[in-house]
Amino acid sequence: MLEDMKALGLGVDIITISRMRDILETSGQVFMNKVYTPWEQERAGTHQDRTAYLAVTFAAKEAIFKTFGIGWETGVQFREIEIQDGPHGEPLPRLSGRFAELAAERGVTRLLLSLSYDGDYALAVAALA
Repeated sequence: MLEDMKALGLGVDIITISRMRDILETSGQVFMNKVYTPWEQERAGTHQDRTAYLAVTFAAKEAIFKTFGIGWETGVQFREIEIQDGPHGEPLPRLSGRFAELAAERGVTRLLLSLSYDGDYALAVAALA
């Protein structure tokens, strides 16, 4: 029932995969531990293109962050957003911590996410409903 769905927030993010490669070379595990959950770090190690996976997952987290229209002063952390794989390979965002609290406060019932990467670009679009 798409006509019953009310959008509560929309976010888009794009990052170059080469930028992610540079970040990983300069900040390495410190960046990984700040941004990615243990599950995401493990998943990156099994993905056919680790850097592209990390870039598109980072774009997903940024896009979701933007759907809330908030700043870092709210106490949120990127690790409170986890991008899992659905049964058909679709991205399944999971919120925890402060992000989950904000979603509940706003009456969010769905978090929609679309991801893509091609060439040097990784893109994410997210919507709260």
